[in-house]
Amino acid sequence: MTLKNSLLISFAAITLFAAAAEAYIVPGGSRPGPAPIPDVGPGFPGDFGPTPIPAPGYPGDDFGNGGNYGRQERKVIYLNRRVNNETLHLRQLAGIGENYRGYVVESVEAEFRSSGYNTEVSLLTDGRREESVYSPQGSVLLRPQYRAVLGEDIRTLQLEIRGNAQLESVTVNLREQDSYNPPGRPERTIDVPLYVNRRLYGNDRLDLGMYLDMNRYRGYRIQAIEIDANAVYNVALMDLLINGFNQGQTIQVDRYGRRQTVYPQNAVIGQTASSIVLYTRGDLDVRGVTLKLSRR
Repeated sequence: MTLKNSLLISFAAITLFAAAAEAYIVPGGSRPGPAPIPDVGPGFPGDFGPTPIPAPGYPGDDFGNGGNYGRQERKVIYLNRRVNNETLHLRQLAGIGENYRGYVVESVEAEFRSSGYNTEVSLLTDGRREESVYSPQGSVLLRPQYRAVLGEDIRTLQLEIRGNAQLESVTVNLREQDSYNPPGRPERTIDVPLYVNRRLYGNDRLDLGMYLDMNRYRGYRIQAIEIDANAVYNVALMDLLINGFNQGQTIQVDRYGRRQTVYPQNAVIGQTASSIVLYTRGDLDVRGVTLKLSRR
């Protein structure tokens, strides 16, 4: 065999070996890279996108221990029509039935092509106006101002249009609550401020229920009531009664004012706490009251 033939045979063998080996090479290195994260489109914090990986801690904890994310859903209503002084019933249009009880309404996104001058668009929960925008163009995001859990805090969800607009679509962004609650874990509370700002004279009474939406917080347990008040002259006295029963000892308030805290016993709004009244003796200014509530 000539030298030329030997070289040709060797070159052919090398080429064949390289082609066979190439079939087993993974692009980008010898080990497979991480799987790509699916692109679910743009969104808003907490509404869309890949669910963050929880840190160690209690599942469902909103306070940095695992993240209370739960399953998220987007319910899209395609309209592509002109609306004029109309109220859209979003639960019915989006098919959000009783099987969504316990889901949190995170936000409602409406897509407008155009709108008339001074057209007002509002998000309503149980007929209450949560947030509004005027003369909307493009994408508009509306959020409930308070906790909005379907079947617990709210029952109806509506989009009210006062004026005329070309409405393309409406998206309701929902999140399933995480009900995990380990034994011994303290109950999570929310603060509900009551904007009182009243001066009381002599033997007076202040009905705190007039400043609280009982229907919205029905079923919540009152963990504590904080009262920000000061006496007008020297000293004044306060008693807090829930359903006619005195909660704790009489509170003495001086002129300098301090935040006083009362811890009611077994006080559930709409049940064992349908009446919350502050009785006073002496002149004093009540600047504000805050209820600390938790789910039972």
